Amino acid sequence: MEKKKLWLLFFILGLVTAACGQVSQTQASEFKKENALNLVEDAFRTQVSLSEEPQSKKQIEEKLSKYLTEGLTTSFMSENLYEVDGGYITFGSDFASHYVPFFDYDESTRVKYIDGHWYVWEERKNQEDGPFSSTNGIEAVVLSEEEGTWKVSSITYDLPEDIQSR
Repeated sequence: MEKKKLWLLFFILGLVTAACGQVSQTQASEFKKENALNLVEDAFRTQVSLSEEPQSKKQIEEKLSKYLTEGLTTSFMSENLYEVDGGYITFGSDFASHYVPFFDYDESTRVKYIDGHWYVWEERKNQEDGPFSSTNGIEAVVLSEEEGTWKVSSITYDLPEDIQSR
């Protein structure tokens, strides 16, 4: 009798695991404009939060890897982490590399899906007031799918011709 209960438990766990995997794949294939905007904003907030208190590299990597591809996580950590008080922290800067830009998330924020990537961008005018400064041009975030999950794969100041011509 106990063997039957154990096999039933394993069977149910297997079904639940399979269903969770299917939900994850469906979510990745149903990724929409709103999802792209939310992902970019969450990635930005996570990066900014790393300046609040020292943490271990492992903790930082776990936080970033939810939103950034493996390559971008590695590059960000390599260029922006500083050891302090037995942990690691980032220091704020308007021009630190591999940071998601400070977007307004309004009608000026554009989103397009093309060639297997999502692009989120804003066109900037010279701005020197407020907590962030910027120069004229495009600031864009590229999202790519990594192991079935959409993540920030790069920060760029150029858009593909296909997007610019539309």
